[in-house]
Amino acid sequence: MESLKGYILTREGVDVRDSHHLRYAGTSDRGPFEITITTHRPLFFLLRGTPLPTGLPSCERRAVELTDFKGRPVDALYFESRNAHYKARKLFEESSIQTFEADVYPEDRYLMERFIYGGVEIHGPSRIQDGVIRFTDPVIRQAHVAPIFSVLSLDIETGQRGELYSVACHFTKPVAGGVDESQVSEGIVLMLDPGSQHRNTAAPRLHGRLPGTPCEALPGGGVMHRFPDEKALLHGFFRVLKELDPDILIGWHVIGFDLLFLEAKCKKLKIPFLMGRNQKPPRIREVRKGIYRVEACGRIVVDGPPALRGAFYTFDNFRLETVAKELLGTGKEIGEDVDKVAEIERRFREDKVALARYNLLDCTLVTDIFGKTGLIDHLFKRAIISGLPMDRVGMSVAAFDYFMLPQVHRKGLVAANVRDVESAGHAKGGFVFSREAGFYEHVVVLDFKSLYPSIIRTFHIDPLSRLRAETDPVSTPPGIDFSRSENVLPGYIQSLMEKREQAKKAGDPHLSQAIKILMNSFYGVMGTPGCRFYHPDLPSAVTGTGQWVLKTTRNHLEDQGYQVIYGDTDSVFVCLKASEIAEGEDAPKALVAKLNAFMARTIQDMFGVASRLELEFEKHFTRFFLPSLRGGGESAKKRYAGMVRSGDTEKLVITGLEFVRSDWTRFARDLQFELFQRIFNDDEVETWIKQKATDLKNHVYDADLIYRKRLTKPPGEYTKAIPPHVKAALLLGKAGENARESRYVMTLRGPVPVELPHPDLDYGHYIEKQLIPIFDAVMMFFGTSFHEIIHGRQLSLFDD
Repeated sequence: MESLKGYILTREGVDVRDSHHLRYAGTSDRGPFEITITTHRPLFFLLRGTPLPTGLPSCERRAVELTDFKGRPVDALYFESRNAHYKARKLFEESSIQTFEADVYPEDRYLMERFIYGGVEIHGPSRIQDGVIRFTDPVIRQAHVAPIFSVLSLDIETGQRGELYSVACHFTKPVAGGVDESQVSEGIVLMLDPGSQHRNTAAPRLHGRLPGTPCEALPGGGVMHRFPDEKALLHGFFRVLKELDPDILIGWHVIGFDLLFLEAKCKKLKIPFLMGRNQKPPRIREVRKGIYRVEACGRIVVDGPPALRGAFYTFDNFRLETVAKELLGTGKEIGEDVDKVAEIERRFREDKVALARYNLLDCTLVTDIFGKTGLIDHLFKRAIISGLPMDRVGMSVAAFDYFMLPQVHRKGLVAANVRDVESAGHAKGGFVFSREAGFYEHVVVLDFKSLYPSIIRTFHIDPLSRLRAETDPVSTPPGIDFSRSENVLPGYIQSLMEKREQAKKAGDPHLSQAIKILMNSFYGVMGTPGCRFYHPDLPSAVTGTGQWVLKTTRNHLEDQGYQVIYGDTDSVFVCLKASEIAEGEDAPKALVAKLNAFMARTIQDMFGVASRLELEFEKHFTRFFLPSLRGGGESAKKRYAGMVRSGDTEKLVITGLEFVRSDWTRFARDLQFELFQRIFNDDEVETWIKQKATDLKNHVYDADLIYRKRLTKPPGEYTKAIPPHVKAALLLGKAGENARESRYVMTLRGPVPVELPHPDLDYGHYIEKQLIPIFDAVMMFFGTSFHEIIHGRQLSLFDD
């Protein structure tokens, strides 16, 4: 009997000779493993007594001790194969016969019912085949593991006529027990070179070399192998992949471009596209526009841009050059000021070593970005918290299913199919309020820690407690009742909060963030009809209570003589009293303690439950600005700026204004940042803004006048209204057909893409559309404007 601990990377269900097999592939400290389960049958549920439709595939109907959410008993239908399960589900749908949980994947159900969240302990006989430890029908149980992933960064270069010029691979694997996160690494470029010689050889061993191919060292590290044709090059790549055997493939648009290109090339050349550890082709799917997923046995594929977005990174754009320069301080070898396509063609013709070096550098940049951000660890921590595979951690509804389904089963319930859930409208959002626009001093921000999860804990809110609200009921401020004793989600949130505190103490930011993301998703999941546990009372109870909490807090503060100038969902912005300013952080902390005690008393007195809400002191703005809505009047919401005090230092913080918006030019964002710096530091403004306008016209800021805007479809498909960014993209002709983003400037001729000459920049446009709106939105509170300053109205900005 073999015993092994590892981490499941991929899961799938397949039919083998009319029976269903579950297959789990993963990695361990002894190498890759594969688990095959032949004893689990796909199933779903239907109401007891429901007649079966004619033509139903062979199945077993069994009475089970479960009911639907209305208390009606159900039976389970078990099928021998996935194909029979799918046909039966479709037949029930066409016959309008209600089923339950027919859309739950068997490979997920098997793990979730055993509370296996990725880490697994395997007990059973095994065999080793093709370097993989294989188990059939072992006993598996939950385990805590810390896998060491091997990672291959992949990038290809192609020709204008669809040729595959080169494939670059940068392989890394941390060394267990290594010092300072030491790791082995290898850089390999496979280059098309029709003049080279090639001969087939037996099983290769790499270490920088592919037997049978001309090999040479590259400047700066790595090796290049030459191949006489694309077919030989592809065979070489699959040999590299098999020999290095990475757990994870990474890249930049690696699925939507590189892998799709390689798949199409293999199909054209009649070569098997062997990406999985089982030496079988992967399945590549576009799950939504521009977002792809790969199903390759035993390997996870992670695309850089969506992974960074999912980890809440923001950049001006997600081009590799932009992200690398911001995170690493270095960029691609072919800069943005060079015609990339022409330069690649030149290098392929004249200097293949330079092309290989460029190709490999793109791979190492991606490796370094993943390393700098800890993206792999971020995805792993989210996976082991949610139970989902590492390339699906953003699927919050699936994560909620993974936790909730086994829990409701143990409470004697089955859930609906997602398609059967009916929407009853959206719940109210968070409460946002603001006072008069303008400048304030000594504003402290008080924040309710994890407000919505804390409300769920306090009032025992979850799908089960709603169903059984008549048992020991608790009322919420909106008047919706839940069961104090029949619930599962509040206790789960409590355990997650405890784990998060442990992660913080252990210095594990990725686990802490993973738990926060998961907890904060619960409210949204319960409020979407795309979730099988949706009911309008759930989000209404949460947001309605949140609004009550914020209003109650504001009213109590105002009763105590405080000026509350702004509030948003879980935060209130309060002006300190004059007598408290000299106390530093002691004053807001004392205020927080009083407010927490007040809220605990109020909730206990009104609702008879212990408050789990915790207000915290977040930050202290020594100076603070609330902008008005466009056109003046009341203050805008979710938009402000201020100087935050931290110890003896101060830092400018801008939220929701042009500074943080990607559709404004860098010139505008920098202008706004510097303007606030000057205002908050009592610096002179009039001479400064005049000089800004003069420098603008004198070409000082030409490189900062670029607009960037995403293209949601090819430029030629815009027919009704053609906005400026589309007009610019159309000027590129064929080169702009597949662009994801338009980068353009405004000239006297109109919008022009930055790739084309634009010596006639329209500086008047930038002054009217970028400079003046930002400047006047602030200076109106000092009784002046850009035109008044330029045309001579003399007014001191800081006179009483």
